[in-house]
Amino acid sequence: MTGRILFIMLGKRDFVSGGYIFNFRMVEMLRETGFDVEVVHYRSVPRGITGSWIDSSRYVRSRAAEYGPDLIIIGKSYQYVPLLRLSRLSRRTPVLYLMHHLEWTDSGNRVRSRLYRKYVGWLLGMADRVWSNSGNTASALKGMGIPEGRIRVISPGFEKTGEPPPDRGGREGPVRLLSVGSISRRKDQETLLRACHLLDGEDFLLELAGSTSSEPSYARSIEKLAEELGLGSRTEISGSLDPERLREAYRRADILVHTASWEAFGMSILEGMWQGLPVVATDVAGIPELVADGDNGILVPPGEPGMLAEALRKLIFDPGLRASMGTRSREIAGGMNDWDGTDAGFLELVEECIALGAQRGG
Repeated sequence: MTGRILFIMLGKRDFVSGGYIFNFRMVEMLRETGFDVEVVHYRSVPRGITGSWIDSSRYVRSRAAEYGPDLIIIGKSYQYVPLLRLSRLSRRTPVLYLMHHLEWTDSGNRVRSRLYRKYVGWLLGMADRVWSNSGNTASALKGMGIPEGRIRVISPGFEKTGEPPPDRGGREGPVRLLSVGSISRRKDQETLLRACHLLDGEDFLLELAGSTSSEPSYARSIEKLAEELGLGSRTEISGSLDPERLREAYRRADILVHTASWEAFGMSILEGMWQGLPVVATDVAGIPELVADGDNGILVPPGEPGMLAEALRKLIFDPGLRASMGTRSREIAGGMNDWDGTDAGFLELVEECIALGAQRGG
C-alpha cells in the first residue's frame, strides 16, 4: 500500500526529544516504504507563524487542502485535530494522533491540570486512531473516554547493537552515574543533584546528558546548583549527544539514573538497559513497565532526594548487585521492540487508517 501522508508535528517549541526522534524516524520509514510524506514542522513552516495559533492553523489547513492526503498524522499538536476533522476538505480523511506525553501532568495546578485533561480528551475524541507509546499511556487515554478500539500501543524501538555490554567488573575509580534527558523541570535534575549532595564521602561522578535548550533558565539553574552544592568538580553537563557519543556515555557509566516526575515510556532507559546498566528511577507512569524494583533496578518516589540517595548508595557500595541488575536489564531489553519491530507495527497502523479513509470514499 502507498499513499500521501501529511505529518504535522508543530509543537510549542523546537527541540530534540524522544518524541521527535520517534516521529522523524517514522517519517523516514514511511518514505522508504513508498509513501509520499509531507512534514509540517517548526523548521519547515514560514517564519513568524509558530507564535500565532490563528496563522499556524491557516497554514496547516491550507497545506491539507493543497496536498490532499490519504492520512493525516498529528503529534505534539492537539489543537489541529478538530481543525482538520471539521474541515470540509479533510472531513473524510482519517486522522491518527500520536500520544507521546500527557502534558497536563506538567502542571502544578490541579484545577488547570484537570481542565486541560478534559480538553485534550475532547480533542482526541475526534481522532480515528490514537497511537500510545506504553500501556500506562493507553490506560490514561481510556480514562479520558477514548474508546479502547481506537487505541494502538506500539512501544518505541531502539538500536539493538550486536556488541555485548562492557565488562564493568574490573573498573577502578569513581562510580559513574549517568542521567539522560533534556535538562528540564519534568526530568527533575534538581532532585538528582540534591540526592548526590547527600552522598557524603562516596566516590562518584555524575554526567547529565541532554538538551539545555528546551528550558534554558532551568538548565542554567542546574549548573548553578551543582556549584552551590559543591558538586561542580563531580558533575558534567554534556548537553545533547549524537547517537555514537550517547552510546559511549552508556558504556562508560555504571548506573543509569532517571528522576522524571512523569515519563510515558523512557527511551533512554531502554537504551541504557541494553548496555547492561542497572537503573535507579522514579516509579511513575510507564517507567515500571521497563524497570522492575529489586530486579533490574530500584524505583523511588519522585521528588525525594533522601530516598534517591539511599538507592544510589546501595548500588555504589555493591558492585555485585550492579552487575546482577545490569544483566537483568540486558535480558529485559532484549525482549522489547527494536526499531524493526516498531516500524512494522506502525506501518500496519498506518495501513489500517488509510483503509478507513477508503471505506469512507475519501
